[in-house]
Amino acid sequence: MAEREPEDEALVDGQANGTATDKDQGISDSIKVNYDKALKYLGGFGPWQKRVYLLVCLPAIFNAFQTMGIVFIAAEPEFSCRQPDVNFTGLNATDAEIRNITVPWERKDDEWKQSQCFRYSYNFSASDLQTTYQDFVDRYPVANRTKIKCDQGYVYDRSQFENTVVTQWDVVCDKKWQVNMIQSVWMAGLMFGSFFGGHAADIWGRKPVLLVLLAVLYLFGMASAFSPNFIVLVAFRFIMASACMIIFEIPFVIGAEMVSPEKRTLVGMIIMIYWAVGYVLLAGVAYLIRSWMWFQIAVTMPYLIGIAYYWLIPESPRWLISRNRHSEAKVIVEEGAKIAKVALPDEVFHDDTPVTKDVEGGSERSLYTFVDLFRTPNLCKWTLNLFFNWAVNSMVYYGISLNAAAFHGNLYLNFAISGFVEIPAYIISIFILDKFGRRCSLSSLMVVGGLACIVAFFIPKHLFWLTTTLAMIGKFCITATFAIVYIFTAEIYPTVIRNIGVGMGAMMARVGGIVAPFIDLLGVYWTPLPYVIFGGTSIAAGLLALLLPETKGKALPETIEDGENFGKGEGIVDEERETARL
Repeated sequence: MAEREPEDEALVDGQANGTATDKDQGISDSIKVNYDKALKYLGGFGPWQKRVYLLVCLPAIFNAFQTMGIVFIAAEPEFSCRQPDVNFTGLNATDAEIRNITVPWERKDDEWKQSQCFRYSYNFSASDLQTTYQDFVDRYPVANRTKIKCDQGYVYDRSQFENTVVTQWDVVCDKKWQVNMIQSVWMAGLMFGSFFGGHAADIWGRKPVLLVLLAVLYLFGMASAFSPNFIVLVAFRFIMASACMIIFEIPFVIGAEMVSPEKRTLVGMIIMIYWAVGYVLLAGVAYLIRSWMWFQIAVTMPYLIGIAYYWLIPESPRWLISRNRHSEAKVIVEEGAKIAKVALPDEVFHDDTPVTKDVEGGSERSLYTFVDLFRTPNLCKWTLNLFFNWAVNSMVYYGISLNAAAFHGNLYLNFAISGFVEIPAYIISIFILDKFGRRCSLSSLMVVGGLACIVAFFIPKHLFWLTTTLAMIGKFCITATFAIVYIFTAEIYPTVIRNIGVGMGAMMARVGGIVAPFIDLLGVYWTPLPYVIFGGTSIAAGLLALLLPETKGKALPETIEDGENFGKGEGIVDEERETARL
């Protein structure tokens, strides 16, 4: 194992005290850490990387609590109009008969149901209440009754939830759209975070931004539990969503920067599995805590782990190297070597490899923008296709996940199953990508998932287990395709615009997430309609995916020209075929 030199110790001490001697400065200037060389000894995903990454991914579990917790925080229990203080006992009527003369009947989905948002209003005298029920009905037939909106508030069924934001602020009937707005604003916050988060982490570093945002999410998460009104709650959740997005992205980036290239797909799936575990655990938390305020406090408390992260999580060595802070990177890499029990040669810390520049068409070009995604015909077609797939994936994923209450059966069990199916979906997607390729995998899973969503809501209610099974098949498929479209996008775009393409795709996904809650609102007019839309768009996206070029076994395009010629036969070729030719 490489021992720290005395000069190194002096350097570290000087940094800790905020001073550096001329000798220290000379040592610092001579250190040039090559992290890729260090990986040969640390391992592609060795003991040190596993220790750091598996720990830094923990906030993904808590993020699932915050994102999916709205299902329980804003749950809508059964409710009806609160009736004015009128004593109908003189009619000698049953409870059902009294409801019949106070609550209108409405036809919905070929069924007659008593209204939740309207009541009957009468202008009667005291003597009208001292007769028989039948006489009262004869005197006030339906045609002569006045139907009005609930003006006395609402009565809620408290058997499942002690309280929710819906019951606290009566966000029902013509205000129901406000509940959907909560989740749409959350998605807007995720979009805001995805746009600015990467810049913040690139400027100030992964670790400090992560620590600050863990504190921000804790503070606003706790404050949201004591929101004085609905608008304040929505505003707090926008800030929380922005922080959540960055808190999720930073561990992903840290993992990608710490491991070797062939392990990046694996670490990408690991953080998704953490999310799914949080999804499942959330059902248990919600089952135990039925008050939305205490539930919000409970799912926010785990962010206190950020205090321990100050000592447990190192800065990304690659980021430090990119900022020419090689001395700090050296200390971190040496600590990793101690954990991995390996000795690092001197060449790791005194690298003389020349820096290369990306070149396109024989001339250097440093700036690319999202306009380049549409600049050439093929890239333009593929960009529009991929953006549609991103938006549909997000829309269907959140549409199913946030509407667990629409399925028949136990809400908590359905929610837990919905989260659990994500774990095998992420694992299996790794294998089907290599077996069947990107295009066929994406297309077939989108089509199957779409068909399952449509069929699920036409199953008779007494076969609720079959409805749930089909819905979970749809959820399984859309979860897998969410992972596939990410990889597919990264492989289609050339290197010079790859990050831009993936970033813009992720932003389109947020657009789908913003739309999803309002599509759920259409169920008021016809219950299966949201799932017909989810299923129909999923099938359409799956069929359109067949127009994309297959990327399995192909060398990644580097320039815009390579990207435009991708799949034509004269541009990018199979790696195996190219190797054989050479």
